[in-house]
Amino acid sequence: MNGRTRWIAALAIALTLMAVQAHAQPTGTTIDFNETDAPGEAAPDSRTDDGGSITTMVVDALQQNPRWKAYIGNITGSLTLDDSGGSTIYNWALDPSEITGEIYSSRNDSVSWIDIQCADGATITSEETFLGMTSTAPDSLSNTFNETIHPALSIGTQNIGADTCNSTSTFVNSARQSQAAADFPLILLEDTANIVYVSPINPETTGYDGSTFDFQMILANNPSATTPYYFYVELG
Repeated sequence: MNGRTRWIAALAIALTLMAVQAHAQPTGTTIDFNETDAPGEAAPDSRTDDGGSITTMVVDALQQNPRWKAYIGNITGSLTLDDSGGSTIYNWALDPSEITGEIYSSRNDSVSWIDIQCADGATITSEETFLGMTSTAPDSLSNTFNETIHPALSIGTQNIGADTCNSTSTFVNSARQSQAAADFPLILLEDTANIVYVSPINPETTGYDGSTFDFQMILANNPSATTPYYFYVELG
């Protein structure tokens, strides 16, 4: 791990849909934990200058951001016909390399999917207040999701038009992509009360470190009280 360190929580997500339909409502996930990666402190640089001299320096620092955390991973799953007791009459295994759909995350463990829509300014401001963020800070929620370019989404019975919501995208090979061509776009939604992050599943795609993943997400965090998130998936 070099000086340009990272804070990444790696997840492998195992999924099961509770019904077979063209646009099923997102469902909760089972998380198969893999690894949480956080860097150590970077070694300090030094100089040895003669006494009586004046040295002009440009000091560059790269510091981990405790206001955000990242989740990456791969998705497996199946389509199933179950009853309310969890008994299965039939299911269909899915090829992991061909899984499509979206992965969602929210601080809310009971998202109202029939109310899902683009996050508006008031909800974003409320979330920033909860997270202890200043809206004008460069790493605020509103300044991080400062794009409006993203693909269209079908979420249960709701449709989100392309390029209508605040969005951003995570890096590939440690570099920013253009939002229009991003492999891992991330879109900011709400259910009229709670922020919901969503990213389309992109199977076996080169990610931030050159490895392949199905998804990458960054989620806002309150440094004074680590913020829990719940994960959902809708398989296409």
